[in-house]
Amino acid sequence: MLIARVPSYNACYKEDNKALLNCTKTLENESRRTFDYEMKRERNIKRSSDPLEKELSYHGLVYMPKIRKRNPQALIKKKQVFERADIDINAQNLASRTSTTNTTTEDANESIALQLARLKSIIKDPPPAKLNPNGWPDKDVYDPELDKIFWWRNDHVLNEFHEYWHLVIVRGDDNTRKNRDGEIFIHTHRQLLARSVLSTPILIHNTRVHFTARPANQTLHDIVEIVNGKVSVYTISDLEEERQSLIEWVDGGTNIKHPIPLKRVDSDASILGLDAALHFHLIGHKVLSRIMNPYTINRVLTGPRAGIRDPLFLKWHRYVDNIFLRWQNYLGPSDFHHDAPNVTIRTTDIILSFTDVLFKVYPDGQKDEWSEFGKNTFGGSNFDVDFTNSPIVTNELHTKMKYREYVWREDLFDKENISYVFPRDWHYFLRVTNEVNVTSIITFRIFIVPEVFSDSIVHWIELDKFKKILRPLEKTVIVRELDKSIIIRKPAQKTESQFDESQIIPNLQKTNSGLTAQALSEKLFCHCGWPYHMILPRGTKGEGTKFKMIVFISDGTNDMVPLYDQCGSTVLCGAEKWYDKFPDIRPMGYPFNRPFKDGSYEKTFKGLHNVAIKDVAIIWKDDDFSEF
Repeated sequence: MLIARVPSYNACYKEDNKALLNCTKTLENESRRTFDYEMKRERNIKRSSDPLEKELSYHGLVYMPKIRKRNPQALIKKKQVFERADIDINAQNLASRTSTTNTTTEDANESIALQLARLKSIIKDPPPAKLNPNGWPDKDVYDPELDKIFWWRNDHVLNEFHEYWHLVIVRGDDNTRKNRDGEIFIHTHRQLLARSVLSTPILIHNTRVHFTARPANQTLHDIVEIVNGKVSVYTISDLEEERQSLIEWVDGGTNIKHPIPLKRVDSDASILGLDAALHFHLIGHKVLSRIMNPYTINRVLTGPRAGIRDPLFLKWHRYVDNIFLRWQNYLGPSDFHHDAPNVTIRTTDIILSFTDVLFKVYPDGQKDEWSEFGKNTFGGSNFDVDFTNSPIVTNELHTKMKYREYVWREDLFDKENISYVFPRDWHYFLRVTNEVNVTSIITFRIFIVPEVFSDSIVHWIELDKFKKILRPLEKTVIVRELDKSIIIRKPAQKTESQFDESQIIPNLQKTNSGLTAQALSEKLFCHCGWPYHMILPRGTKGEGTKFKMIVFISDGTNDMVPLYDQCGSTVLCGAEKWYDKFPDIRPMGYPFNRPFKDGSYEKTFKGLHNVAIKDVAIIWKDDDFSEF
């Protein structure tokens, strides 16, 4: 049984109460008379050996020990609502309420303000981190040299993409949602995770790094959140119940939260993704964001603007993704023979050339993006030639680190020196044969994965997806530019000025303030896409990191994949128009949406004439290269 420890002032806040000051003073005197008793009890609780008593005391609540012995689980209810009492500042505790009073808007705003003020005065923030003149703490507290992906998490354009994504993938004001948005949630964050892990040779989930605002070995606590003038208590047991309910549902059962069974078919992916996103995932973000201050303000992990900057973001999303992966494993391996168009592509048909090399050997090729050059060089009588060792062909992909001064246009124009990865631009030349005497519509799906993770479906990174039409019995060379990738925002942001154009500044917010969520989603769609400069993981120096590149060709007939390029990423951000269908009838991440046969990618794709796999290395270069 939870009881209030102090009286409430709400009775004083009535419209007809002219003696507001006298009323509040009377209650303050009553509170002071009980203060000595309360402080004595507080000291007794601190000396108590009962962990539950201490925990409830931390909430500003007391309990009845006899009742606890009979029913300990009844002490904290799911999302128990408590309202901050307007009390003497010395009382230092929360008051429960079971009723509400009618107030004017002004009164309500004042009440909320008072609640926030009392909360801040009662729950103290920890001392601020000690920083040196260079802005960093002592290295025994935090050494940036040990934080291998600090630059990746703090990439400004990446964080801006994440914020735009949450403005595009959002619930409409009319309670409608974008088609398959739950599946989009899972696929986008899985792709983000895959790229983050591969941007450093040290796996993030095996790395322990100290942070000034969060020392090592912190534990989760119940949290308090003020919503609509009330304080909601979210307990760790709530989070665990949510997880157990989700697992039971994934495993084929039903429960109070999930009364309808989850089917083990691809079409239920969005149902699971949305449920996980709105409940377990969201509560987890809140709990983790307040791991240091459970009863005060949110930290960066709560919102999309800076959430990726916190290492816990990646760890938490891996945890959520593992639940989705659990369900995918129940689906069993895919049988791709029914989706094998009558085309052939071989390993030697995957030809990559750096754009700067193409400029050197045939500068006029830029007029048609080296389409004719590709057909004349790699097609015709050369169609069966192996160009692996050709000087104009590469079996490596290169990245470099760049450095610049970044100006925070929304934060008093403060300046910061930052580093970011940048790829050496390349073109694909893909040779393909139409084996039948009819027109074939096909869709290319290109992914990469490091060799060490090649048998894990969650580590395959999607690089591109596009559709082409082949004439009967045609042998042709398909040219595809990196900066046209369906994954990225287009036109590709390659320069510092283009990077800065994507900042979400107050003027943009003001311009869009009158739009519905649906209209804003459509308006900002072209801003939603993975950053071009982060299209590749950084790789490693020297010989680089070994990757597998797969080109999977699926039947493009009526698959809804467009023949034209769009400004935003339909793969990560859904359809451009709010009510349109997602532009691909196949599951997101296809063909990596189901477990491999016998856990092996080689067995899964073996013998398929519409699939080719190539070895490539991604090398982080110290020397410079041209940019386009």
